[in-house]
Amino acid sequence: MAVFKPEKIRREEIPPLLNPPLAEAIFELRWELQSDQQTRRMHDVAYPMMYGRIYERLKKDFPLIEDLPATQVHPDGSPFVVRHRLRKEKNGWPLVQVGPGIVTINEDKSYSWSSFRSLILRVVDSIIELYPSESMPLNFVKSEIRYINGITFDPQKEHPLQYMANKLHLKVEVEPEIFALNEIEERPIGIGMNLAYALNRPVGNFAVSSNLGHVDGKPALILQTVIQSLGETVPQDKENFEMWLSQAHGVAENCFGSLCRGALMQRFSGMDGDV
Repeated sequence: MAVFKPEKIRREEIPPLLNPPLAEAIFELRWELQSDQQTRRMHDVAYPMMYGRIYERLKKDFPLIEDLPATQVHPDGSPFVVRHRLRKEKNGWPLVQVGPGIVTINEDKSYSWSSFRSLILRVVDSIIELYPSESMPLNFVKSEIRYINGITFDPQKEHPLQYMANKLHLKVEVEPEIFALNEIEERPIGIGMNLAYALNRPVGNFAVSSNLGHVDGKPALILQTVIQSLGETVPQDKENFEMWLSQAHGVAENCFGSLCRGALMQRFSGMDGDV
């Protein structure tokens, strides 16, 4: 089992954000399933019993249940796919989603780290306590935090790649000869950049991506950061989850502060800036 030492994490100083670009924050946790060698199906010994028990624990704060389309498929035929959603109210956030071998916690623009972290630990603690370990030992196999930010801009006025380089400090260059020798428009109409790196604290992977998309009907760069641990590097108890969350959030915060430093941070904090 991975042990997460309480080492101090250096972070970029981020001012209070009056106009945060966050579209969604997602925590995902998976646990090992039984595998049938003959049918090759995977079975969660805790499902659906644990889903019902989690609801009983959370129903005071999350009374609304939504069954998702995956419920039309047998649970053993849809491993690691969320089937049920718990909400505080219709279309309300945050929400908790549960399925065979998986739980996610999703928050929108109303996100705050303290409340997000508190809900994650509450759900993780419930899974650890409610899992029927007499049937099969509980073994978490994936822990992930994902932040999705939507940064609006006008692609007709600003070249998308130049905007990425100048405002997000992500530089992608295309050889000018390609445009000079061919009838290709120099301004891209699509961007899909994905980078992944090994991460030492917490042990796992770090990924960052930037894609063209839309936010509230407006053109935007969709910036995603992912911190993920797999297999033996995933914490297995609440204490180590607390440390994992602290370290993972530190990485995400450092990344956001570094990529958005300068004009974008001024924009997000409500200060005048050339964005």
